[in-house]
This record gives sequence, structure tokens and C-alpha cells, in this order.
Amino acid sequence: MADGAPTGQAVSPLPVNHHGIGAWAVLRLRAELGNWRLLLVRTLTAGVTVVAAVFLVPGLSFQHWRHGEFVLVGLVFGLLIALVKPMLQFLALRYLVVSYGLVLVLINAGLLWLLSVLLGNLIHARSLLAALVGGLAVGVIGLLLDTIVGTTPPVLDRQPEPRRAHE
Repeated sequence: MADGAPTGQAVSPLPVNHHGIGAWAVLRLRAELGNWRLLLVRTLTAGVTVVAAVFLVPGLSFQHWRHGEFVLVGLVFGLLIALVKPMLQFLALRYLVVSYGLVLVLINAGLLWLLSVLLGNLIHARSLLAALVGGLAVGVIGLLLDTIVGTTPPVLDRQPEPRRAHE
């Protein structure tokens, strides 16, 4: 064969080029959107992340907090992370690489601010430093929670072992 794979072995269904990566991304997105349990767990972890960050960072506080708003905070922040954060990361990709990912703290702080605006100033930051530390806390806590509950996708998808002809 021209691609160097021995005959009888399965070749990866998606070639490694820009078309294969796009097709892989579409398949991954369809699988994740169709998995309602994954969306539910990610929404819950987003809510826990924001609440934990507000309680841990001294300059952040809730204004007029009621217990039922946890679900609203989780839903809105989960949607922001799912829809707005990837676009911001794409637009700031050059700066993400140059700053070794420190721009993510700014993005997370901006998402906290946007969450505050969308929810009618439910979350209040006393200073810019508190918002930045909150962005750092949201990133670290979110990463830890997503890793613990298993919602982060693997870096590489495990390909099925090819079946041998003699089995």
C-alpha cells in the first residue's frame, strides 16, 4: 500500500490533514452534544467551580444569594464556557502561546465579569486583582473538578486494535 500500512490492518478512518481534524472535531461535538449526562455533569461542575471560587477568593462575593441560584449560575457559566470561551481562546491563540497560557486567567476573569453582567450583578468583585485571582481560581478548580469527575476528553483517542487474520 502507498501509505505504508500492511495489508489486512485497518487504516485510521480520518487522514491526518486539515480535513481529517475538522471531521474529527464534528464527530466529537456531535458525540458530546448527544450525551446529556456529560452536559449535566459539566454544568454542575461549572456551578461548583464558580461558587467555590467566590467562597475562596476574598475579593469576590455574591450579592443577594439564594440557594436556588446555584443551578442558574451553573447553567449560565456552563454555556459561557461552552460557547464563548472557545471563541476567545481562538482569537487570543497567539497570546496564549506567547504567555504560556496566562491569558487564560484573563479569559476566565472576563467570563466571571460576563456572568455577573448576565445575572444582574449577582457576583461582585471589589477590585481588578480580585477578579484576576478569581479567574485563576476558576481555571484551577474547573480543571481539577473536570479531571476528577472524568469530563475532560482524552488527549488522544484510543484506536481499536486491529484484528489479526489468524484469530
